[in-house]
Amino acid sequence: MTGTIDGHRVRDPRGLHADAEDQVRQAASEVRRRVGDQYDDQAVQRAVREAYDEIIDNAKIESFLPVLVARAAEEKLGGRG
Repeated sequence: MTGTIDGHRVRDPRGLHADAEDQVRQAASEVRRRVGDQYDDQAVQRAVREAYDEIIDNAKIESFLPVLVARAAEEKLGGRG
C-alpha cells in the first residue's frame, strides 16, 4: 500500500513483510516446478530462504527477486545433491 507524505509517495512499512513473503513463496514455487521431486519441501524452502537473504540487501529492482532467488536456490540445491 502506498500513501503520501509531504507530496512524496511512500510505502506503508507494514506491507513490506507481506511483500517479502510473497516473493519467497513465488521463488519456492518456481524451484519446485523446476526440480520436481528431486528435493523435499524443507530443502527447497531452506535453499530459497538462504538465497533470498543473500540477494535482498543488494537488490536494485525488487520485481526481479523471485526469479533471481529461484535461480540461486536451484544452484544451491544442485551443489548439495
